[in-house]
Amino acid sequence: RSLPRRSGKHYQLLAIGTSTGGPVALQKVLTKLPANFPHPIVLIQHMPGTFTSAFAARLDGLCQIRVKEAQDGDQLRPGHAYLAPGGKQMLFEGRAGNARLRIIDGNDKVNYKPCVDITFASAAKTYGGNVLAVVLTGMGADGREGARLLKEQGANIWAQDEESCVVYGMPQAVAKAGIASESLPLSLIGDAITSEMAS
Repeated sequence: RSLPRRSGKHYQLLAIGTSTGGPVALQKVLTKLPANFPHPIVLIQHMPGTFTSAFAARLDGLCQIRVKEAQDGDQLRPGHAYLAPGGKQMLFEGRAGNARLRIIDGNDKVNYKPCVDITFASAAKTYGGNVLAVVLTGMGADGREGARLLKEQGANIWAQDEESCVVYGMPQAVAKAGIASESLPLSLIGDAITSEMAS
């Protein structure tokens, strides 16, 4: 399978949401990205708060890009990935070229902390269509409604394909709803992102 053709879209943000099987999937994707990756990256992985800072540090050691656990007020910088802290919600504030992260407790009505839908929906408000959002392996359908809002703004949504998922739940929800423009094997996603988002 070859890489998807470049769409020629203008981007300002890469957003990746995942759950079950996500730590390995994120490692495979993020280790392919070059140190000079031209955009900021946000990562939403369903994970308890006790694990996210160690996971971010491990990714930072393996990747050419920088990876950190997101903190309230972080300025989004190119070539940096911000992992949503477990037990919290991650939002954007400010304008796209100069956005900061807000990390909030969120309410107990939401099943997931962090929740992909909440971060994706906030990205749609701040960045409009200038987002590539990727939904990787995971149980359930978190990410579908946020991805729908992004797509309505003109953003590009990709899903991991069924064969390479540990659990084909979240990517399937996005693909089945007709929101994803590509369903890609995990082995290709990192290179496809690099090619699609090269500035």
